[in-house]
Amino acid sequence: MEELIRPDKSIFVKIGATIRRIQSKDILYVDCEGNVSTIHLQDGKQMTCVRLLKLLEQDLAGTRFLRINHNCLANMAEVEEIRFIDARKRQLVLSEGTVLDVSYRKWKQVKEALLRDHKL
Repeated sequence: MEELIRPDKSIFVKIGATIRRIQSKDILYVDCEGNVSTIHLQDGKQMTCVRLLKLLEQDLAGTRFLRINHNCLANMAEVEEIRFIDARKRQLVLSEGTVLDVSYRKWKQVKEALLRDHKL
């Protein structure tokens, strides 16, 4: 059975000494380096927190977020364009212009999500 997609899910993230609630629909993408994740919001703001990407991926389960490479989760509802660079390299362009690389291993899963969500 296919999991229900909820565009309005919120997550709580500890940023410094504050815990903030963030609506998943307000997040464009999340990238990480080690255990430090940066959440990129639609309004151009960025929030940095000490949290593994794997845990944020679990928090965002049931939304339109998908791991597109080892270090990045993308909001598939924000994808405006797909670029085919060569046989092994593809990129997603988000609504505000950010270009994200899709790993070769993740491409099939990304393509299926785009076909399912956007009826390409």
